Amino acid sequence: MVRKLKTRVISRPLYINYLKRAEECLDAARNSFNSKKWNAATINAVHSCIAACDAMCVYFLGKRYAGGSHDEAVTLFKTIKSSQEMDINANRIARIVRIKNMAEYEERLVSKYEAERILRDCERLFEYIKGELP
Repeated sequence: MVRKLKTRVISRPLYINYLKRAEECLDAARNSFNSKKWNAATINAVHSCIAACDAMCVYFLGKRYAGGSHDEAVTLFKTIKSSQEMDINANRIARIVRIKNMAEYEERLVSKYEAERILRDCERLFEYIKGELP
């Protein structure tokens, strides 16, 4: 049996608010990275990614993921359309949200290499999503 994803219906024009949030978090991630604040850079990149994913889902599906597992948000994102670009970007989202728990809650700190990799994925995801939206 296929599990139903928990979603919240959002008025389509509000996608722009999620996109703005994504851009602000991405800016904060870049600023933090430039200040050698790897943890803050990563956390902001993660939140940028989540907001960008929400923007895309709201625009194309009229809803966003509202459950507790960001892995399921990737599943919802992939329902928008089937293409190689979508698969590449769904994999980016998965990589980015995979580090969320560690960056926010675990005792170890994010390395410069990890922050750089996550920020690069986040920038590429944001550019893709921005290109798909009006």
